Amino acid sequence: MVPVFQQESHTHPHHKPTKSARKTRTRFLLTMTSAIATRAYAPFEPQWSRFHEFAAPLASSSGAGAAAGGESAQSSHPYNRQYSHVYSARLKLLRRRCVHNAQQSLKDDGLEADVVEHIIEVKEGALSILVGTIVKEMDPKRRPAVKSTYTDASAQMFLFPSDDKKAEKQEPLRSFMFDKEKGDVLHLEDESGRVELVSAADIGGETKNDNSLDPNQVATGVVAAVVGKVDSGTGVMHVHSIHFAGPPPVESASTKEGLRGASINDEEKNDPILLLVSGLGCGSDSPADAATGASLSLRREMLLDYLTDPQLGDGSSVCRVVVAGGGITAPVNTAEDKENTKKASSNNETKTKAGKYDSTSNVTFSLRELDLYIAEILSSGIPVDYIPGWNDPTNANWPQRPLHSCLLPNSVGFVDLFRRSTNPYESDCNGVKVLGSDGLNVADLRRFLPKKCDGDEVNDEGAEVNISPSSSIDALHQTLKFSHIAPTGPDSLPTFPSSETDPFVMTSRPSVYFVGNCNEFEARLVGGKCETIDTAADDSATRLVCVPSFAKTGEVVLVNLRTLECDVVSFTDVSP
Repeated sequence: MVPVFQQESHTHPHHKPTKSARKTRTRFLLTMTSAIATRAYAPFEPQWSRFHEFAAPLASSSGAGAAAGGESAQSSHPYNRQYSHVYSARLKLLRRRCVHNAQQSLKDDGLEADVVEHIIEVKEGALSILVGTIVKEMDPKRRPAVKSTYTDASAQMFLFPSDDKKAEKQEPLRSFMFDKEKGDVLHLEDESGRVELVSAADIGGETKNDNSLDPNQVATGVVAAVVGKVDSGTGVMHVHSIHFAGPPPVESASTKEGLRGASINDEEKNDPILLLVSGLGCGSDSPADAATGASLSLRREMLLDYLTDPQLGDGSSVCRVVVAGGGITAPVNTAEDKENTKKASSNNETKTKAGKYDSTSNVTFSLRELDLYIAEILSSGIPVDYIPGWNDPTNANWPQRPLHSCLLPNSVGFVDLFRRSTNPYESDCNGVKVLGSDGLNVADLRRFLPKKCDGDEVNDEGAEVNISPSSSIDALHQTLKFSHIAPTGPDSLPTFPSSETDPFVMTSRPSVYFVGNCNEFEARLVGGKCETIDTAADDSATRLVCVPSFAKTGEVVLVNLRTLECDVVSFTDVSP
């Protein structure tokens, strides 16, 4: 609608247009009105406020507000709390569901076991149900050294992998492989104490089942209920089965029944489509483009035409666009930047020769290009939600705050269409619960879920390299089973400490659950018990989506908000 009003305002108030000009303008307005009338619409409600509450300190540490607040500002600062409170809150929120799933599984097997409230109270030799937090103690000599900056975190390798496919099979990944023979120990812990866990199937006591304990399918921070017996001699618990909280219950369907599947408008009968895209990479072309001669900016223009031109494909059915991180490229730290940093440390000021090659200028240019690109989409009447990511100028700890409005001045002008979201993202679109992130949570979890591949390849030192990380879709599926968006935080994923609750615990079951910046498109439909299904029979189904990086693949994902079916649209400017 904005172009229509701008077109009208260009006419001088004292100038009377000719008859032909009036016809031309009328035809233009009718064309624009027709295009707008066929644009898909879906009711929308943002629900990421619970993340925003924990996304930053409650009070500023500087300025008049802090001066007036004084002690209250310091007492409310999140880093005055211990991270142990996060695990206690997580255990409290998920304990009941874990116990329920464990008891239900035992009932199906015709077994009974007592629920032990605290680990320290467990009886030796009795079949018991213990609930606690998984702790994987790895040999410190094998664990990679902790980096001093988040930008050097090894999780970045999985979110933005190099072109070398063997890079994911090198020493950093192998060091996360649980190996009891090398001194690794698995514990279950609560406020009272901890107990060592060993799979009963691994010691020859039982045959493996679907719920058998596999140390390489869990990570530190996961809440679980284990069923087993504590050995009287060693004090080690022989685990019969392990059970997680599972997907949360579906929230009240009072609004969903009236919205999901509703017609878009009186004339349009297509289902509303949610477009998911990540890794737009504004600021520069990707390294792969330099080798093939392709242009990322041209592919972005093709996507823009697809969305704004009702004559091209099904772009008119898109009711909302969600940008799942990767909106800008990483800052380029040149040799001149390093020299300027050294000078700044000695002279307390940054001295640049021209200023155009420093990383700050690079980020500013990338943000300006991103702002203009999103504004073009918004000017066509398409709502856009932007999720910050790894390279965006926001806090590094999860949850990440929305980008400041001053960084996207053109886009924020579309007040009713543009939403600056937190990371993670949560909303209700057309009665469909949508949950997602930029992908760093899944990339971090993948490191702790390695698996051995076929083959016996070894490196120069004689160590096996036939190890690969869990796929993105499998790791995403595991987070749904854990009922936790970021199970590895705060152990390896940087998060803010909280004392009363854990904002990453899933409170209601999402219908669409996605992560961005993946290597390739993957999708899976899971049922009420997290089993893979073919079709969504009821509202208990969840569509898992791994959104590929647009900069690497040129692909976006379309999700039908009525049927939860997925499709991929690929944009390329290079002939096969």
